[in-house]
Amino acid sequence: MPSQPDVTRLCFIGDSQLGSLQSALKEGLTTVPNGIDVEFWGATGPAFRGIYLSDGAMCATGTAKDMATTINAKGRDRIAPGDFDTLVFYGARLRMLDFFGPLLDWAHTHGDLPSRRVLQTSAEEFVRETRAFRMAQAFAREGDRVLFVPGPLTTEGVVNLRKKQRVLHHYPGAIHGTIQWRDRLWSALEDVSASAGIEFIRQPEDTITKGILTKNEYACANARETEDTGHKSPAFAARWMQEVWPHLEQKVKVA
Repeated sequence: MPSQPDVTRLCFIGDSQLGSLQSALKEGLTTVPNGIDVEFWGATGPAFRGIYLSDGAMCATGTAKDMATTINAKGRDRIAPGDFDTLVFYGARLRMLDFFGPLLDWAHTHGDLPSRRVLQTSAEEFVRETRAFRMAQAFAREGDRVLFVPGPLTTEGVVNLRKKQRVLHHYPGAIHGTIQWRDRLWSALEDVSASAGIEFIRQPEDTITKGILTKNEYACANARETEDTGHKSPAFAARWMQEVWPHLEQKVKVA
């Protein structure tokens, strides 16, 4: 019998941001490249806190376990190093607003971003405060290939973002963020991630507007009715995957 072709085993691990990606695949807005076998794993909202590391494996408990085994077609309740060739953390509670907001606001006030060393330190502190990033780093140390697609920036035009407790109330100057400043912030995150063995995939620049916001055309369904500025449309997921698939296709070709 002819031998079976090599298949790259890929798992997307994430929070509710996975929903738009799954919809994009179902609607044919993006397509899994040949030679890649995809699974999904994770939990939405606060339940994501129920995912933790135990004996080197990602495990889920409580509601997170119920969600993880439901979202995963094979009913996995844990993922250990070597179970997949590549892990892509998608969203996974790494919120770019918390990094970009204060730094872009500071840059507008002072005329430029802090020094490269300060940005590097800020990026290190930011990613290591997120448990999913620490889990991603642990898997990278074990030799798994790991990519990280962070949570997207807040959507414009859904609610008044200058109202109390919203992004432009906290960081009014961030709306003046430039492409050059954003590039330096993304680069700092990429460098810190690379030092941890992780490939960081920045949000596509053509989806960003007004310094720190995601364009309204990528808002999720019923965004205004639900005041949902965090989730995005399947079209947004498809656009971001245009940046992700080439990394994964390269692995297939090399293999």
